[in-house]
Amino acid sequence: MPPQSLPPPGFSRADLHVHTTYSDGIATPEDVLNYYALHSGSSVLAITDHDTIDGALHARRHAEKHPDLYGHLELVVGEEVSSRDGHVLGLFLERWIPPGMDAGRTVAAIHAQGGIAIAPHPYTSWMRWAGLVGVGDLIREVPFDAVETRNSNFTEVFSNRKAERNAGDKARVGSSDGHFLGAMGRSYTDFPGRTAEDLRRAVRERTTVAGGGCYGLVTLLRYVCHQVRVKGSIWPRRRDFKLEAAVGGLEIKVHRESGISAVVLTPAGRLDALSMPELKEKVKLLAEAKLGIVLDLSETSALDAAGVTALVAGMKRARENGVGFCLAAVPPHCARVLGPAGLLRVFPRAATVRDARRRVAAAGRVPAEVLAEEKEIEILGGAK
Repeated sequence: MPPQSLPPPGFSRADLHVHTTYSDGIATPEDVLNYYALHSGSSVLAITDHDTIDGALHARRHAEKHPDLYGHLELVVGEEVSSRDGHVLGLFLERWIPPGMDAGRTVAAIHAQGGIAIAPHPYTSWMRWAGLVGVGDLIREVPFDAVETRNSNFTEVFSNRKAERNAGDKARVGSSDGHFLGAMGRSYTDFPGRTAEDLRRAVRERTTVAGGGCYGLVTLLRYVCHQVRVKGSIWPRRRDFKLEAAVGGLEIKVHRESGISAVVLTPAGRLDALSMPELKEKVKLLAEAKLGIVLDLSETSALDAAGVTALVAGMKRARENGVGFCLAAVPPHCARVLGPAGLLRVFPRAATVRDARRRVAAAGRVPAEVLAEEKEIEILGGAK
């Protein structure tokens, strides 16, 4: 990180937009915390992975175990939600907000938790092919609390200026949008006070100051080389993210389909009384967001009668909300649990994820274009 100016007297610094390996970042939550502990003067950090809060929750648990290292750094739980209209940042969250709603409903869901809603990179244009999308002129219509007028991505030089011109009376904030360590802290928000609550108040009172700038070509090339070495591709995978059960050790891998009208959930681990509530809540929220659901059981190592409750909840909520639902790749040990209760005849199911996607599309709620993308589900890394 290059040398930076200090915040004005009475102000502190925050980075409100950082990604980890729980979505398309290449740094683990621990990596991010360690980097900010040594390289940044920030007192507040928000981890905002695409479509999941679990990276931020993981980071918060790690920070709480090591107050001697991270006591100066207050962590805010956030999420960069893929709304139908573009990305929306939610800060100060405790519950997951699913993708797929329009920007207005997404902002309302953030406010319902007492959170702060920010329009990140609203006028980005150069990286739409990689899934980097903003809400554009909706910053004038949707009740965002703030607009990101400084984003450190090298593509955002001109977009940042347009965001500044069109932000109106909303608070201005700066963020690194860091997907790798070299970008983190490049853009930031200065605010009066010291704590996360001071930051929240400053956003609402519009006393924040956006600062910093974009990283350059050398930093970008370092990232590309690292991306190729670690993930084997220069393309970020913004349709893949991870959710985790707080207890029970279940990891839920999620693949968001084209047009975010359907998702594939792959529970990896034991689906039992301990982990079932997490999956049950996730399928409920997805169905309420009008997303078709494919439950891929190929990595479910064990299923008991309590775990079946999550499957029943998925189908029931899908019916109530008029979206498609299908089980996929049901292994023999799961079929043996479903069979005696007669549920194998009740659940829509398919031998493969691809066939299940077709059944979900046939429900008439998911656009046929999702079937044009017939690539295999990208399997994310192991549980953290």
